[in-house]
Amino acid sequence: MKVTSATTMKAIEVHHFVDLWGQAQKTPETSISIELISMNDNATKPASLKKKQLLVKVLACSISPGDVITVQGNMLVMHQPFPFVPGMDICGVIVDNNGSTQFQNGNVVVASNGMTPVGGMAEYMIVDETGAVIKPAGASNEEGASSSSAITARNAVMDHVKEGDRVLILGGSGGVGTAAIQIAKHHAKASLVVASSTQSDLCKELGADQVINYQSEDWWAIKEFQEDKFDVLIDTVGGGNFYKRATEVLKTGKQGGSFVAVTGDDPHPDCTTVWKTIKFFANLPCRPVYTKMKAGTLPKYVLLLPYGEAEGRKEVLGWMQAGSLKIKLDADSPLPFTSEGVRKAFLKVGSGHAHGKVVVQIAEE
Repeated sequence: MKVTSATTMKAIEVHHFVDLWGQAQKTPETSISIELISMNDNATKPASLKKKQLLVKVLACSISPGDVITVQGNMLVMHQPFPFVPGMDICGVIVDNNGSTQFQNGNVVVASNGMTPVGGMAEYMIVDETGAVIKPAGASNEEGASSSSAITARNAVMDHVKEGDRVLILGGSGGVGTAAIQIAKHHAKASLVVASSTQSDLCKELGADQVINYQSEDWWAIKEFQEDKFDVLIDTVGGGNFYKRATEVLKTGKQGGSFVAVTGDDPHPDCTTVWKTIKFFANLPCRPVYTKMKAGTLPKYVLLLPYGEAEGRKEVLGWMQAGSLKIKLDADSPLPFTSEGVRKAFLKVGSGHAHGKVVVQIAEE
């Protein structure tokens, strides 16, 4: 174990779980109480590095639905002792490579804490060497930090969409959706990519052949789609009983049809007790098993859980370097590294209405 000089740093701290979804539904002016999420100007800087760990000066930190779940306290298994520093997907400069043969001090890397969604909203963060990748020169720090959702999109598309497939993406203007449109069109070579979104121009700019405004039209009731059904539907929204509705426009499992659920039936699951957690995880395999048994009449249901993070990050950043994938940031991003800026960022993601990735600029390079 290596010990670095222990000093203080600025860090955002969560002092109590926050109902971000409930707060966001009130008024656009609603903010989060400073007693819940605030800046600590004298937080303890990470001091001890274990083998294969790097100390990184954070330049930017993006917020994902996983961060929202952590701050809301929805998942008992993800509970952190208070106060904790939220955020897991960052871009930063290595200030102590801890003897690494793969990275040098001064390297700008994209990294994540993976299944430990804490530590990113601070001036310094410890990351595992295996979860870090050099940032492409052509990408900004904010784009690098925001690339994690593109890994999810990569898994949803590249492992389930074949060349020539007809694809429908629900939530085309979100962090995962904006990446999924590009990957489906340019890398999986889908013959038709339709997005459900209110942001028609954005989705078409990214490669969508057609955009359905879900506020004025029901995609499952469109006759064209009912007659010529989709091969794959990727749901990045969750809720809304979308699987049942998808049976109207999606091929059966026997015909090769797949419903890829990036977000489950409930985008705001309540797993706050042991019993609720057991019940939630016990129910996860039910629909995939049932639809496999009913492949002749129902589309295959795929529950997309996180996997292949290290490999996916390298591939996604490679696409960014080549210019074949652009990370779209929400119009309000980057937000400032202040108590109010971070609270606004969490409310934006918690509302479910961000168009692109929400990211906070922690420092300049």
